[in-house]
Amino acid sequence: MTIKRILIAVDGSKHSLSGVAFGAQIAKAMDAELLLYHVIRPYKLPESLRVFAKAEHLQTFDPELLRKGAQFLLSGALSEARKAGVKNVEIESDEGPIARSIIDRAKTYKADMIVIGSRGMGDMEGILRGGVSHRVETLSKCPVLVVK
Repeated sequence: MTIKRILIAVDGSKHSLSGVAFGAQIAKAMDAELLLYHVIRPYKLPESLRVFAKAEHLQTFDPELLRKGAQFLLSGALSEARKAGVKNVEIESDEGPIARSIIDRAKTYKADMIVIGSRGMGDMEGILRGGVSHRVETLSKCPVLVVK
């Protein structure tokens, strides 16, 4: 099997950062392209709360802050991948349901592998809670490497 494209899901957790390091080593060894990908979970305040916040002059949640945070996480991951010697690295963020977005982007990117960090949950807890890494493993058509 040849690995030409790897998608690494980046969320800033310790396990995700280990995934960046491990995935970058694989990309370098295989001379593969690398996509560092972050998904922003949509956050929408119900209309009634937005009206209340506006009437009371309360500051509401700023979605731009999440986009800036995503770029910060991705730029750090990009730096790590480049330090590892990966030549062809891209960063990208998107908004949507996390596991489904990762799967869809891996498909359009034509990834040969997805690397995702585990949050340390056991299999049973992951099944019961529906952890992101478990859902990605279940739904993916390409190999998934879960890194602790």
